[in-house]
Amino acid sequence: MDPEAITGVYAQVCGLSTPVSAHVSEEQLPEVGVYKVTAEWSQSDLVRSSRLRYSQPWTLITDSNNHRSIRTVLTPGPCVSLSGELLSDLSPTQNLRAVVRETGSHQLLEIWDCHGLRKCLSLSALNIHGRVYDDAQFGCLSWSKCEKKLLYVAEKSKNSAAETHSGESTFRKDRNIYWEDWGEAMTNKSIPVICVVDLQTGSASVLQGVPLDVSPGQAVWAPDSQSVFFVGWYHEPFRLGLKFCSNRRSSLFRLDLSGHCEHLSGDNLSVSCPRLSPDGSVLIYLQGEVFGPHNQCLRIQQLDLKSKKTSTLVDVVNRPQNGEFAGVYEAMPSCCWSEDGHRLVFSSACRNWKDLFMVDRRSQTVTSLSD
Repeated sequence: MDPEAITGVYAQVCGLSTPVSAHVSEEQLPEVGVYKVTAEWSQSDLVRSSRLRYSQPWTLITDSNNHRSIRTVLTPGPCVSLSGELLSDLSPTQNLRAVVRETGSHQLLEIWDCHGLRKCLSLSALNIHGRVYDDAQFGCLSWSKCEKKLLYVAEKSKNSAAETHSGESTFRKDRNIYWEDWGEAMTNKSIPVICVVDLQTGSASVLQGVPLDVSPGQAVWAPDSQSVFFVGWYHEPFRLGLKFCSNRRSSLFRLDLSGHCEHLSGDNLSVSCPRLSPDGSVLIYLQGEVFGPHNQCLRIQQLDLKSKKTSTLVDVVNRPQNGEFAGVYEAMPSCCWSEDGHRLVFSSACRNWKDLFMVDRRSQTVTSLSD
């Protein structure tokens, strides 16, 4: 075959966009309902040998009393490049959008509203931590309920004080020191720390009190905006090997801003993906066994924050029936709760395809949304 023809076909296939995420906002008018869908896409650029990300808005007009009756779909807006965006998150009222952006060697925190850029902080200039984590394992960007604070995870500053055997602190930066990292696809990630930005004062701080034998990640605010939930992965026996091993020992913790840390999950378990209900009364998370298959079937656990009792919402499926729900094998989406807090939506493998499922917390039944 002609090499140029093969190259042309390859370029066409690589040019196909892949959906990454989407966000839906609702506005109810007297006669119609307006739904704005903003979809994020990823596309390969062979000229720059990199992947590009962009967003595109869509607007749906529905009947005011029946949102399933779509009157019309307006022409989609132009695509907008998301170049440099590492993380982004909408505030609880959806009036503000926080973005961690990388420009050259600097990382910026931007706050946007409907009128434009509202606030911009140079996280690199603050010099209290290293690079912000933007991976799916540790990375997070979370608004507090009061919308006055932001939470994220970054690499601990290597310029920090080190404690000697006599208990004295010394300030040093020795590039010859070996820092064990978390291995494949996370070679520059060694000691993550939880950071909080106060948007009123423009100051950032590293939360103290995280156990020294764990690396924190996937942090979310508690309803009181005075404490955070996070997953901590244990360093023993070594850090190497986490990205494709959901069976690494980890625990769920609650850390308040004063430094008090509380262990919430059981011992010798693997947990991930904490998600707080809309009313702030229940925290769900995924739980698996330590060791065994790397990408094993997981449970969905629910923690009642008032009674502090944990129960299993969706258990492990050992032998699925033909065509039936086969269990949870994927991370929970960031927005998985229904508005009333009674249902959860997630995706998981089903034979040789992915399917969307919904679990009702009252009946604990799982149904497929594609049926």
